[in-house]
Amino acid sequence: LNSVDVIVDATPGDIGATYKKLYESFGRKAVFQGGEEPEVAEVSFNALVNYGDALGKNYVRVVSCNTTGLLRIIYAISRLGKIKRVRGFIVRRAADLKEIKKGPIEGIILDPSKPPSHHALDVNTVIKDLDIITYAVVVPTTLAHIHTLQFVLEGAVSRDEVLDTLANTPRILLVDGGLLKSTAELRELARDLGRPQGDIYENVVWSDSILVRGDEVMLTYAVHQEAIVVPENIDAIRAITRLKERAEDSIKITDETLGIKRWL
Repeated sequence: LNSVDVIVDATPGDIGATYKKLYESFGRKAVFQGGEEPEVAEVSFNALVNYGDALGKNYVRVVSCNTTGLLRIIYAISRLGKIKRVRGFIVRRAADLKEIKKGPIEGIILDPSKPPSHHALDVNTVIKDLDIITYAVVVPTTLAHIHTLQFVLEGAVSRDEVLDTLANTPRILLVDGGLLKSTAELRELARDLGRPQGDIYENVVWSDSILVRGDEVMLTYAVHQEAIVVPENIDAIRAITRLKERAEDSIKITDETLGIKRWL
């Protein structure tokens, strides 16, 4: 630890907190992951939403894969006007490929049965005053999560406006459900097009899922749980070391380096 500037702690959930005293004893900054409790860090982090809050901090927590996905879409829709409320349903993958002791193998698990799921609470560690409720279930797949969100805005918007803001927001991809209608097809295409390990760093929004009625917006997107927080960790390093003062500058470098939004 004497030869590093920042530690990216990717240990299993709740383990990172046990190492914090070690990092403190060496006077080292650290980036923790979403499996840790928010109290482990000074800031819960998403590059699009609150990059500036992490500038110069010693301990930052990059929120979970699902929360990262939620925050990116919330950020994009907020560019159209003030959000009155968000309601979401999250279909969670049961495990990553290596997690052989996890399940279910058969069945769908309410996670939890009483709302909200922890994802809404985690969003509120970043956007304190947002009215958001999420439900979640766990299903027997390893490939990706799927979210369906409903927004109510303070004013009416058009479908074209929603498509435009999503297309012009970093780390959000639009795809045609007539061509790619499953997480399996998305992951296979990513592998075929040479993405390392088939990684998808972006939220992948099915454009034909977007429904707009006045002030109401609904949409569905996929979250590749193994990859989506990678660019966020890179930006968190730049924020706490103040290598880049502005979010857009860090995001541009990270996205160009990783080829984000350039493969599909």
